[in-house]
Amino acid sequence: MKTTSKILIAAGLAIVSAEIASEFNYMFETILAGGSKDKLAKCADLSAEEKIIEEDNRNEENVRKKWERDSANVSCYVRGYGETPIYCKIYTQKKACKNWAIVVHGYGGDGSTLNYAAKKFYDEGYNVVVPDLRGHGKSGGRYIGMGQLDSTDIINIIHLIIKGDSNAEIILYGVSMGAASVLMAASENLPVNVKAVISDCSFDSANKIIGYELRHNFRLPSFPIVNILDFICYKKAKYDLRLASPVDRVKYIKIPVLFIHGDSDSLVPVKMVYRLYRKAKCRKGLIIIKNAGHGVSALVDGKRYWNGVFDFLKNAQ
Repeated sequence: MKTTSKILIAAGLAIVSAEIASEFNYMFETILAGGSKDKLAKCADLSAEEKIIEEDNRNEENVRKKWERDSANVSCYVRGYGETPIYCKIYTQKKACKNWAIVVHGYGGDGSTLNYAAKKFYDEGYNVVVPDLRGHGKSGGRYIGMGQLDSTDIINIIHLIIKGDSNAEIILYGVSMGAASVLMAASENLPVNVKAVISDCSFDSANKIIGYELRHNFRLPSFPIVNILDFICYKKAKYDLRLASPVDRVKYIKIPVLFIHGDSDSLVPVKMVYRLYRKAKCRKGLIIIKNAGHGVSALVDGKRYWNGVFDFLKNAQ
């Protein structure tokens, strides 16, 4: 009987362990596998932001479609980290121009979600490169890079621009996870062609933002879930999620950085931008947009936002 009991207990523990492992694997795939993130986004209640975006799309759709038709643009794939194909749309000025902007979208979107920013930079005289981050849109990669892998992809794009134009002057612009990506790219030893960074509502670290969402939107403890997700990420996605941490990297940035955040951001709390700002040792600026939620600061107060961006860039170069 004792032997039978031990076998039954062991079998029960094995079943429970398998079920727990399955649940964690499902959670990892939900958060970090590519594809639609609509259900996950709804958990975070971004309904206010969605209404702002929908209204902006209704008002500006025809203008942006005309710009798409009239601008000289091409699509291509860039070789990213681990040979992952990264889809890019490139808008070039009709006259030769040395100014370039790399415009990087956030988690769950694709390059087209930042058409408003791409057009703005184009109208200001920049050639614009808009990538789909790995695991998003038309790019390859099963797993999302959380800025860690994406920063390498962005650096590859930088080198390709310079290969085509050695006099290119490049600025990096990103929103949300795209902002984390450009901050981490800028922390590397970049060519002198890269002049400045605009970071809009970046998280300070991937682990902290995942832990924050688990606590506030899923009512789950961050420990030990985040630690287990770290382990799964290393095994399946082949990178260390702990290194996706702009707050640990901004101190190495040498070029000017403008940090922007909405004071009503419920997805990435505004306190994170203050941590990033304090850690940065480079020339820097900070703009807090009142009554703006996550990723919509440019749509809530476009005048202050874009005046701030281009004034900063003018003084940075």
